[in-house]
Amino acid sequence: MGNAGQNPLSITGSTLLYPVIGYPVGQVKAPILYNKLFAAIGIDAVVVPLEIAPADFTRVGPALFAVSNVRGAMVTIPHKPACVDFLDEASATVKAAGACNAIVKRADGTLFGDLFDGVGFVRGLNRAGIDPKGMRCLVVGSGGVGAAIAVALGQAGASAVGVSDINTDSAGKLAGRLASFGICRDAFVATNAPEGYDLVVNATPLGLKETDPLPIPVERVAARTVVADVIMKIDYTPLLLAARERGCTIHMGREMFIEMAPLYLSLFGYEGYTSDGIRKLVGYQD
Repeated sequence: MGNAGQNPLSITGSTLLYPVIGYPVGQVKAPILYNKLFAAIGIDAVVVPLEIAPADFTRVGPALFAVSNVRGAMVTIPHKPACVDFLDEASATVKAAGACNAIVKRADGTLFGDLFDGVGFVRGLNRAGIDPKGMRCLVVGSGGVGAAIAVALGQAGASAVGVSDINTDSAGKLAGRLASFGICRDAFVATNAPEGYDLVVNATPLGLKETDPLPIPVERVAARTVVADVIMKIDYTPLLLAARERGCTIHMGREMFIEMAPLYLSLFGYEGYTSDGIRKLVGYQD
């Protein structure tokens, strides 16, 4: 009876499906936001989480789009890099980052993929009055979301982007793509040491579990540094709380989440919505 008190979804024979594909999916908030949004707008569609193990993804992922009323998908960890392989066409951002989090099935059945994490992140910064232009930025984590943010920061005019990851090969490949695509000339593999940066972004899952260590040595963060986290399940992550104690400006992951909504809607064919309008429609509080 876990759904007691919730309004039931209205599902018809013509309802369109937009799955959220990931592993795990217990942390995803997209179904809550988008199903409420679709109901408010009057769109006959639902967003459903689908938990697909990595070992099954190459078989199950592409097969989902053979279902005629699956018109698109949202992709989360760890499948953002792997889904690039079955796209028919990819955006320039996907090519630069090597990851995809948004797929639409076009009228001819072909699949187009884009990547919205980074753009959503930068829009969230801008909404908070933070402009990354000219900033030295450290992105901790080079997976799908980290790659997207690194690309977007470079495109927004960051003067330097350091990429830190325990997988230094992954970090090196991302830094190389940033340079080779002309996105950021000063892109490099970094440690997680936060000294000398204007903006530090946690793009790892560290902070989802109570036992997780902090992704950076926060005691070494300067008070002038903006510290951001991409985790959406928790607004004030341990990293953000510790950074706030240091006097830093902090930035929550939910801002990226809500700023991506107009981008997803547009990709899926629902034009004309802004993040401010969406906030009002679903009662989303700042």
